[in-house]
Amino acid sequence: MTIGEIRRQTTARLRPVAGDLAALEGDRMLGFLMNCGPTELTLRAGNAIQSADEEKLATFVADRLTGRPLAYVIGHVEFYGLDLLCDPRALIPRPETEELVAAALDCLPEPRSVIRPLAVDIGTGSGNIALAMANQRPDLHIIGTDIDRQALILADENRRRLDLGTRVQLVGGRSLTMFRPAAIFDLIVSNPPYVVPGDPNLDRSVVDFEPHVALFAGPSGLEILFELLVGAEILLKPGGWVVSEIGFGQGNEIRDFLRTRPIWGDPVIHRDLAYIERILTVQRRR
Repeated sequence: MTIGEIRRQTTARLRPVAGDLAALEGDRMLGFLMNCGPTELTLRAGNAIQSADEEKLATFVADRLTGRPLAYVIGHVEFYGLDLLCDPRALIPRPETEELVAAALDCLPEPRSVIRPLAVDIGTGSGNIALAMANQRPDLHIIGTDIDRQALILADENRRRLDLGTRVQLVGGRSLTMFRPAAIFDLIVSNPPYVVPGDPNLDRSVVDFEPHVALFAGPSGLEILFELLVGAEILLKPGGWVVSEIGFGQGNEIRDFLRTRPIWGDPVIHRDLAYIERILTVQRRR
């Protein structure tokens, strides 16, 4: 079978689960196996596909047809220019979280030759946020925390693959409670659980396959973020920042909460590419 034929066949097979994205997903699978992009697949359309790749592709398709997310099927995901291992031990890194990384990088102190900024990533999961930030800022030291030991193991695997072990430290524990009460951080960043249990808008594949501990907060969806903000009042240096991803429709409640905490400046909530309020940035007053 040629590459062109297998692409058409794969698109048809994936359509029941991927819909209009079937061709894109098929190319992601085949491109991963052949280490090339869609353009090269098109240029090589008349070439025969190797039997080993054809067999592995069939395995990928069968797995995807169970509803398993594409990133888990392939076992890899691209995030902020990095190739990360990705499996059900942690939440799948998403494009909107790249906007969180960009916002967090903007809040770091300017690079200096002597002073190295210190940050903490709460709920690090696969390590995607901490690793992306460390990769972009060679002067940054960042600690990634998670209550899920399996997620930390995955983060460590990614850390080792990217050779960032000297500047990214991984620690098990809940929120900020494992740190001594002193103003030590320049930045606290997080993509915390913020989904309300039973949210009818949540995609079925997310509920069925991704770790619930990384998704669901309490009845309002804001319990963990508010806990983080209270803890940050002690651990954040004056002038330091909290940067957090938030859920749909949570912006006003977050603003109301911060008005009751005079230590914080005026919050800014950035909208994502879909024009949904997605990223909170707030500075501790100097």
